[in-house]
Amino acid sequence: MLHLPRGKSVRKGVNPARINLPEAMGKLRTGNFSGYLRFDAETGTGIILFENGQLVSAMFVNNDDTERQIAYDAVAKIFEISILGQATLDIYSLSAGLIRPLHALLHGRYLNRGLLLEQIDVRSQLQQVAAEKLTACLRVYAGDQTTLIFYDKGVALGFFHDGQTEITREADVLSSVARLPGAKLDVLEVRSGSELVLTDLMGNANLLPIWQQIRESLAEERRKAEERDARTREELIQQRQETFTRFKIIADKHVGKLGVTKVEKAFDQVGENFCSKELEKFFAVMEDFAESLPGQIKITAMIEEMKQEVS
Repeated sequence: MLHLPRGKSVRKGVNPARINLPEAMGKLRTGNFSGYLRFDAETGTGIILFENGQLVSAMFVNNDDTERQIAYDAVAKIFEISILGQATLDIYSLSAGLIRPLHALLHGRYLNRGLLLEQIDVRSQLQQVAAEKLTACLRVYAGDQTTLIFYDKGVALGFFHDGQTEITREADVLSSVARLPGAKLDVLEVRSGSELVLTDLMGNANLLPIWQQIRESLAEERRKAEERDARTREELIQQRQETFTRFKIIADKHVGKLGVTKVEKAFDQVGENFCSKELEKFFAVMEDFAESLPGQIKITAMIEEMKQEVS
């Protein structure tokens, strides 16, 4: 899970499959939006950052943060999970001054990760950042709450708490995430916001062709999958009919018309796919038949030949 504080909520719990994302992002662009779009899916989380209407960063991170896609690859992945209906979209607005620190965090390098606060000396972590004059971000999180602490060359710049839109110098100790059970700490070395040169991804490329290409590709994949499913169903129906015919021949050879009738009744009790589970049901009916009539040896031989046929 990618832990980020929430800014001011603009939209929550949106199904992006119902939205033309390039068009919606175009409106954010013309509205000089600053903030981020968060796409949560079972496979991971996508983040798109806007600074004064410019799309300055896109990232998709899998759930254990071992694989990342950035820029247009991330945009394509976000479009894909959205079109497939696998994502939930939340939009949060922020002050423009928070975007560069967030961008630096997303692209930061872990120095420590997932440290349980109850097991470490937090003060020593802060002293180390100051002593080594690190430009860093400390991320404290528990459940769905997150607080970020930004440092520039060892000097604390301030905090970004859930629900805020800008960096503050004050930490709310009483409601601090650090006091929650199971709170953890990540320490990431980041680049200074003043060093970052951000590129407007929407200014350099039109996202609509990417969106359309993914829609067409997914539609083609869906069409091929439906064709494969149809062929499989036809093959199963044909296989079932062939098995049915063969079983009646075997029953007639061993038992006669009574056996054929029993095969027909047993087949009525199994599913159309005639999978291994349904075959077990069929043979259970036939074995009950064997126990209810004289001449059990013939019926047992008939069932054995049928099993050899399907094996």
